[in-house]
Amino acid sequence: MRRIQRDVCHEDLVKRLTVEDGAVFGEIWRLLLFAAAVGRRSGTRRPLNKVDSGKAMPESYFGTPGWKGLLYLLGVSETGVSDCLRSDAQQSDFLVTLFEEYANAGLFILQERLQVSINPQQEILNLMAECRQKESARPDIDDLI
Repeated sequence: MRRIQRDVCHEDLVKRLTVEDGAVFGEIWRLLLFAAAVGRRSGTRRPLNKVDSGKAMPESYFGTPGWKGLLYLLGVSETGVSDCLRSDAQQSDFLVTLFEEYANAGLFILQERLQVSINPQQEILNLMAECRQKESARPDIDDLI
């Protein structure tokens, strides 16, 4: 699997959320996972414009056993078919690109939200609460049957 990249335009945001005082995320990979979830939730993918290959991360940095499962879920939910579950270089590249584009979109959303907020932790909690409210507003499967 190729290394996971991020757009260089997000470097200040990445530092703000992972390194500086009041950092919300302990590691960059955690921020990227969250950003990918935000991007997916918004239904937005955004291709990377400019990358610094020296900052690309191997998949081993993603310290969660569910990493591959997340990639597969993104692929299946995006395409509606299981082709992405095949173990070949083309499908692997597709999954990484999909993750990168959702994470990139999520980072843009976070950047926009945090521009007007002085408290990044609270803004991220607000974003999570909004997602929960939208989820609870969805009809229950039993109501649809």
